[in-house]
Amino acid sequence: MRIGWRRYELALALLGTVGLLFAGCGDLSRDELNRGVESLSALAAQGQLIANGVARDATKSTYTRVMAKTLGGEAEHEAEKLADAEPSPGVEQERGEAVRIAGELADLFSELQTFPGDERRGAQVQKQMAETKEEADAVVERLSGEAQ
Repeated sequence: MRIGWRRYELALALLGTVGLLFAGCGDLSRDELNRGVESLSALAAQGQLIANGVARDATKSTYTRVMAKTLGGEAEHEAEKLADAEPSPGVEQERGEAVRIAGELADLFSELQTFPGDERRGAQVQKQMAETKEEADAVVERLSGEAQ
């Protein structure tokens, strides 16, 4: 009798854990998506600053690597979070675009992390970060109806 009860408790605990894992994958509202894309815009702005330092040979390689790894991880996390959430009606296209932007940012940060002393690449990444920020700001504008 005791062994059967123990299995029952274990099954309930496992079921509760699985339920918690799927609880975070709820509907993605327009406001939540807007906040996520604003975060991506801020990451792109930070990336521009780091890339500018690389382009001007004014940033230490170790600083560039650490910051690019940290910010790239944040971009990847945002991509995963947005991709896992079920978009509410009317924001499917913007959600897809936000996931793409987050992936692009992660790739750009990876480029900085890999080549922290390459001035030419730094200038190129700075330009791409600016373009990606503009894309993110355009999504925010569509979601909020306000010019950025």
